[in-house]
Amino acid sequence: MTHTTLQYTLASAAFALGLSLQTLPAQAKDNKADLDDAPTASASGSPLGPAVYGDKISLGAGHIRTFTRHYQNGTPYAIGVRFPGATLKQLPTEPNDGLNCWDLNADNRIDLHDECSGGHNRSLFFGKNNTPFQWISVDWEPHGHVPEDIYGARHFDFHFYMTGFVERNQIAVGPCMPGTINCAQHEVAVRPVAAQYLHPDFFNTNLAFSRMGNHWADRTSPEFHGQPFTQTFILGSYDSKITFYEPMVSLDYLLSKPNQCHPVKQPAKFQSAGYYPTEYCIRHNSATDVYTVSLQKFVRRAAN
Repeated sequence: MTHTTLQYTLASAAFALGLSLQTLPAQAKDNKADLDDAPTASASGSPLGPAVYGDKISLGAGHIRTFTRHYQNGTPYAIGVRFPGATLKQLPTEPNDGLNCWDLNADNRIDLHDECSGGHNRSLFFGKNNTPFQWISVDWEPHGHVPEDIYGARHFDFHFYMTGFVERNQIAVGPCMPGTINCAQHEVAVRPVAAQYLHPDFFNTNLAFSRMGNHWADRTSPEFHGQPFTQTFILGSYDSKITFYEPMVSLDYLLSKPNQCHPVKQPAKFQSAGYYPTEYCIRHNSATDVYTVSLQKFVRRAAN
C-alpha cells in the first residue's frame, strides 16, 4: 500500500501521528510569554501572574518549551509552547521517526513511507496547572500526511492532551492502516462522540492512529474549500470521549511570522467539568524572534 493509492473523501480525512518519550524537565519562572494582548487583570480584578515554564526539548536547531499563565486567583489564562526561530531550521527530513510502524508485507523490513504513520514527535509536560491539559505532543511532519491533497504540506501538529500520557500510549501499534493501529482498538477509537459535546461544524473522520486515537475536523475550514492549508483546528477522541485539542500549522504559515488568534468553536455541553479555552493563538514576536502556539482565554464549564 502506498500513499499515492490511498483515496480519501472529506468525511474520511485522516491525520498521521508520532510518538517520542524524550522530555527534558526544566522548571523556571519568567515574566515574558509573548502574549501581547494579555490583560493585566481578570474580570474579577485578579492580577495576571507570570509565565511558568515546564519541559524543554530540542528540535531542529532550537528547542520547544511549555508554559502556562494564570491569574493570581488561579484562573488559567493561557497554556502552550514557545520556540525560537532557530527551531524551524535544520528540521528532520525523514518521513517519520520510525516509532509507529508495522511490517505489513512481512518482509522483515520497515518502509518509512508505506508502513509507518506519524512524523517526528516531541512530548512535553506543562507542570501543575488548572486546566484539563497536562501535556502536549508536538509532531513535525516533513512530508505532510494524509489526505495529501489537503495536508501534504510540511507542518506541525500541536496535540494538547486531556488524557494521560500512559493511557494514550496504550493505543497500540498494529496493521490497520493508515494509522498503524491495533485493529480492535481502531473500532473503539472511532466510536462516535455524542452530538452535544461537539460543535456542529465538526465531523467524524472515522480513522484513528496508534498512540493517538480518532480525529474530528471542521468542515468549514478553508482547506476543505479549495484554499491552501495554512492552519486549522482539530479535535481528538477515543471511546466516545474528547481526548485532545489540536492546532495544526504549516511551516510556510509559521515562516510568514503570523500574530493571530482564532476562536475555538464551543460545544453545547462538556463531558468533564473544568476550564476550557475559547481561542487558540499562533504568534511571532519580531523583537525576540520567538513563536508561541497557545490555547487561551479559558472559561469554567460544568459537566452535563
